[in-house]
Amino acid sequence: MDPREFDRRVLESIDPIVAQIRPGQLHLPTPCPGWQLGDLLRHMVGQHRGFAAAARLEPADPAVWEQVTLDEDDPYATYREAAALVVRDFARPDLADHRLEIFGYGLIPALGTMRMHAVDYLAHGWDVAKTIGVDSTLDGELCEHGLRIAQRWPESSFGSGDPFGAHVPLPDTAPVDQRLMGYLGRDPQWRTAAP
Repeated sequence: MDPREFDRRVLESIDPIVAQIRPGQLHLPTPCPGWQLGDLLRHMVGQHRGFAAAARLEPADPAVWEQVTLDEDDPYATYREAAALVVRDFARPDLADHRLEIFGYGLIPALGTMRMHAVDYLAHGWDVAKTIGVDSTLDGELCEHGLRIAQRWPESSFGSGDPFGAHVPLPDTAPVDQRLMGYLGRDPQWRTAAP
């Protein structure tokens, strides 16, 4: 699958989940240890903005990636604007010819950054769904593709929680979205603390 199309489809698929976030839920704990939903959403917005800036061939500015203020009345609006930005900037026709500066990771070939971004947002879409207690089932085709990508990453990417925790073993018969989450260090049995 073309990395641009993969990323665009991932963001499109998780958008209805993120759209259900309400301001009163931002204090809820998430599957990401130590993060409340507000922390996770700020991270998601900052990553979108950072990857978009990288796609514009800008140097990595920590402020772009990390200093995020959410609209208190409509946090989804802040997210939606950032997501539209990264989709637009990833669509640059010559982008595949470049290496992009990703904060904390250095220069990475553009197509690799798109794949990394997409897989990360499958995980974060699931994180949000679990946190707010809505259906966390993800698109099977996208998860199958994402799992193949993640399985090619070095094992050093897993275990410390940065970027992913240790694999959670699941049987091959488990749904592919759960197998992807397990591979990325999420426990599919994680339950929300939301009422």
